[in-house]
Amino acid sequence: MNQYRVFVITRRFFAFCFFVLVCLSPSLSWNRGIARAEVVDRIVAIVNNDIILLSELNRAVSFYEKAIRAKRLPPEEKKKLLYNARVEVLNQLINQKLTSQYAKELGIKINKLEVDQALEQLKRSMHYTDEDLRQGLEKEGYTMEQYRDQVKDQLLQRRILNFEVKSKVVVTPEDVEKYYKAHPEIYGIRKQYHLRNIIMRFAGTGGDKPKETVYAKMLDIHKQLENGASFKDLARRYSESSFAERGGDLGVFTLDDLSDQLREAIKGLKPGEFTPVLETPQGYQILFVDEIIEKRAISLQDATEEIKQKLYSQMLDKRFEKWITELKKKSYIKTML
Repeated sequence: MNQYRVFVITRRFFAFCFFVLVCLSPSLSWNRGIARAEVVDRIVAIVNNDIILLSELNRAVSFYEKAIRAKRLPPEEKKKLLYNARVEVLNQLINQKLTSQYAKELGIKINKLEVDQALEQLKRSMHYTDEDLRQGLEKEGYTMEQYRDQVKDQLLQRRILNFEVKSKVVVTPEDVEKYYKAHPEIYGIRKQYHLRNIIMRFAGTGGDKPKETVYAKMLDIHKQLENGASFKDLARRYSESSFAERGGDLGVFTLDDLSDQLREAIKGLKPGEFTPVLETPQGYQILFVDEIIEKRAISLQDATEEIKQKLYSQMLDKRFEKWITELKKKSYIKTML
């Protein structure tokens, strides 16, 4: 189908959908002869002959929005993250539509049995019953039929990847060796730091107290640590993070995992030692080195399979992005966020 024909059909389709959504909507109310429509849904994207509705986008982005809203961030930063999440998820939905359309052109189909098998595999891996899955979907605003449609789309995309992309991705032994030598921090002898922290937030970092007040409190906590107080106990009592109940336990990191500021603060510390009060973008923090673990070097032979998988995944993503970009150039796409 040429570009002009797609455009004409799309315009007609859009006009029809607009008529249905606005003129025939049961939510229309009339007042003093003036039509007032309560918008319950609308189109947010046109992808050739398909549309994406606001309700679809809201369902798909809800998980990410919940996670962002739960973070203690300045309002402007949170607003920006929420908008970026919607743009990114809408782009993913557009990619799904394009791959589904391409699959139809090639005659690639996913039958009911394949969807059933995928759902059974998911339930086994999650130790879910049918009822567990249904209840989980309801909490996220999905029906089972809507989720089955999503699984079908994912299976279609996987088959398209096999057909168009995977056959063109090859990882050579030279690629593996080059990656191995370029990452001594992963495969060479390296130190890992088991860290804990105490964090208190001030205005501008998710808190509501003045900066000076919070800093004074953190200095008092630091003094208690110098006098032998338990870091875990103080973290449980004062730290303003989800790790507080675990005594501020952040987990295990290499120095390369950390920001420059935190790396400099802990690299000379021994187990049982802690940093001064640090001013960070998240608030005032004190970091505690619970343990230092020395990991032995991993041989190229032992690392080969892991590196192959990493490189294969990276190459596959690049190939897919290239393929989907070319497909978008040949398609009619309009977004209306």
